[in-house]
Amino acid sequence: MKGMDFTELAKNSLKNTDELIHEFGPRLAGTKQCQKVGDKLGQILSEFCDESNVEDIEIHPESFSFYIKFLPLMYALGSLFFYLRSNWIIIPLIGMIFGIFMMISIFGFYKHFFDRFFPKKVGKNVYGCIEPTKDVHQQVILSGHHDSAREIRILASRFQKFYAPAIFIPYFFFLYAIIIFIIAISGQFNIVSSTFITICNIISLPFMIVYIFMLSSKGTPGAGDNLIASVMVIELGKKLASLKHSNDLYLNHTRVILASFDAEEAGLRGAAAFMETHYKKLQKIPTYHLNFDSLYNVDQFHILTHDINGTIPLSQEMVDDVIKIASKHGISFSKFSMTFGGGGTDAAESARKGIAATTILAMPTDIVREGLVYHTRNDTVDSIESEVIEGCLKIAWDFLWLKEKQIES
Repeated sequence: MKGMDFTELAKNSLKNTDELIHEFGPRLAGTKQCQKVGDKLGQILSEFCDESNVEDIEIHPESFSFYIKFLPLMYALGSLFFYLRSNWIIIPLIGMIFGIFMMISIFGFYKHFFDRFFPKKVGKNVYGCIEPTKDVHQQVILSGHHDSAREIRILASRFQKFYAPAIFIPYFFFLYAIIIFIIAISGQFNIVSSTFITICNIISLPFMIVYIFMLSSKGTPGAGDNLIASVMVIELGKKLASLKHSNDLYLNHTRVILASFDAEEAGLRGAAAFMETHYKKLQKIPTYHLNFDSLYNVDQFHILTHDINGTIPLSQEMVDDVIKIASKHGISFSKFSMTFGGGGTDAAESARKGIAATTILAMPTDIVREGLVYHTRNDTVDSIESEVIEGCLKIAWDFLWLKEKQIES
């Protein structure tokens, strides 16, 4: 670590992140602001990388959250036809079954089938390569994402600890509605007079209202989630490049790829596009993808073992390596398998292609949480503890050297 001032690198990362947010503001995928940030990061990479590029990608951001409004609307329409004792109830019944299938496909497994039915927009993936001094035997991707999320209203309120019930309980009502709609259409509309059903419908009303209005149309500043990660790996890469040919402290056989993906908040579309485009290059030699996301609290470091709602296994070898490196710096890590409803990270798209990958998080992962700024307008650099960024920089740096030593040994 000779010549490495991680405290200063962390300070610069936070400063530069703050400046980008003040210059460009929220960065929903597909917007001009997000595209401009991508171009800006690409310009920075071009100043010190051996190769860099800003790649336009096709994205369909609206596809990822469509079901959130569609399902409650089908529920409301179905309830209306139910009390009118109308056979037209079959339309919202089919709609609800379709909506649940859509949710499972889009959010449960992050599939892209429905994208084609939504407006096309342009996203920008950004990457730069720093070549080793000798033959390339392996490569390490260090990444973040520069798009920001739409604000989740309940997380921005005093009721944020009820976020999990707010997103899960509606599905009990959706399934309940499907059952009673099927019973009704089979000739049993007399169940309309059931006291139990009336009570259930009354109880469901606030959950439907919260659910349909859960997402704001406004974007968040997205400092901790996740512009800081993109800026941080660029700062580390800039320092690494400055050592080339002037210091013994340099990588001989390890290529470093610094990547900032777009449209992570729209279903990991940027990372998926990057892996699809560069797969042949990435699979030719051993490749390791160390991703960073949601960096806030130094006492909440987690390393992902499974991604995309727990369905995608990540690299156990990388998980173990990161934990060992962190322990040398006095940083405590917990292994974490993404819970269903937690979504996914960009590491999942590498893992889907057979590339070793994992993600480092630094935020609470409990089902009931308070004090979050994640996915709110309070997600500014003030919410990020500098020690988190310093710790991530140390881990990323040591991981590069660990892989290099493994090649040379």
